Amino acid sequence: MKKTLLFSLLISLALSCSKKDEDVAALATPVPPKMSVFDVNNDAVDDFAIVYSHGIWDGFETSGDFFSGKVEPLGENTILREYEENVSSTLLFAHTGDSILRQTDDTLSWTDQGWFISLFQGGDGVWPKEWRIESPKTSAPYYIGMQIQEEDIFLLGWLKLEIDTTTGEVKILDSAFTTEDSILIDR
Repeated sequence: MKKTLLFSLLISLALSCSKKDEDVAALATPVPPKMSVFDVNNDAVDDFAIVYSHGIWDGFETSGDFFSGKVEPLGENTILREYEENVSSTLLFAHTGDSILRQTDDTLSWTDQGWFISLFQGGDGVWPKEWRIESPKTSAPYYIGMQIQEEDIFLLGWLKLEIDTTTGEVKILDSAFTTEDSILIDR
């Protein structure tokens, strides 16, 4: 009987410690990835960077920290952004079969930066376990349209990205560029 009671006590103690460890981990400030630079056309000139920033949000009777990641084209390079009226804009909207066009319509524009991922601390101080991808798409792969300067011309193209929602890290899975006025996302 004493052994059973002692065993039950030890299990309860172990479970309560693991719950406390989870609570402490949820309150610990995460470490965002380091800035990454990419040379996507292999001309020995970096074309864009993924930059992470820290900030503070302030709400009604509560506030917290946040981290966000953005694509930052370098030099004269640009990325394609889509606007949703009265909502926001996004970089990660294209799908396989879409075309990236040099000349845009009213809902698209070429820009020099764009946020695409965020991690917001709750008003209770708890951090989520995953980064939020800022996209109307609900699953990978994610694509970004780009214009990249190569000597005296601009290449038009796209990048296929993999985004790790547990770490916020970004990898380029594929890309294609052309000197033409449009390019199809074909893979």
